[in-house]
Parts: sequence; C-alpha cells; structure tokens
Amino acid sequence: MVDQEEEKINASDLEGLLEVLRIKQAVISRQEVLLERWNEVSAELGITGGREEPLFWSALGARIGEQGYNQLVHRIEEIRGLGQNLLDREKQIRQTLEEHIAELRKTLVKLGKNRTALRGYSQSMGSSY
Repeated sequence: MVDQEEEKINASDLEGLLEVLRIKQAVISRQEVLLERWNEVSAELGITGGREEPLFWSALGARIGEQGYNQLVHRIEEIRGLGQNLLDREKQIRQTLEEHIAELRKTLVKLGKNRTALRGYSQSMGSSY
C-alpha cells in the first residue's frame, strides 16, 4: 500500500491517492482490532495488565513453552522492524506529498496572478475577459 501511495503521489494522481488512503485506512482499522485482541489474550491468561506488563509475558511463556515463546518474540521483533521501516517510508512519502502540495499552491497562486494581470490588461484594452 505504501508503494501504491508513493506511485500515486509521484504521478500527481490525487483521486488514486485518495482511493489508496481509503483502502489503507481499512487495513489500519483491522490492525487496531488485532491490537485489541491482546486484551482478550490477557484475560484468557488471567492477567489484568496488558501486554506491556512483564507478568503478561511470563504467563504467556508458561502457556506456550520456551520454544514457542522464543519464536513469538522473534516474530514480534521482525514485525517491529517492518513497522519501523514502513513508518520511515511513510515519513518520506508525506514529505514528498507536502512538496507536491507546495508546488501545486505555487502554481495556483501564479495562475491567480496571471488571471488578474490578464483581466487588468484586457480591461485596459477595452475588452472583457
């Protein structure tokens, strides 16, 4: 999705960008549901604290065994790395979008000034624009 977002920005395809962002928001919403699932896992383990609590990880380790725990920790570290890479790319893409918007604003201002100048010129020549 991030690649598609970047493509649409570079192509100045605002409609396409909006569609990608709409789909991306749906994915983010599903991710939020998964994050809420951690609370359910805590409850199933009989823990009142969330996944930020050491007690959660101890209870989870006891439930799934050392090998399962190590595999889970490894996967979480991988996901964190991927997530950080995506956040870094998103930051770059956001900066590119801001540059495109700044250029668009400059163009609109220039067009507005040109229209004003053309109107003034046309009026001084006796014609209407």
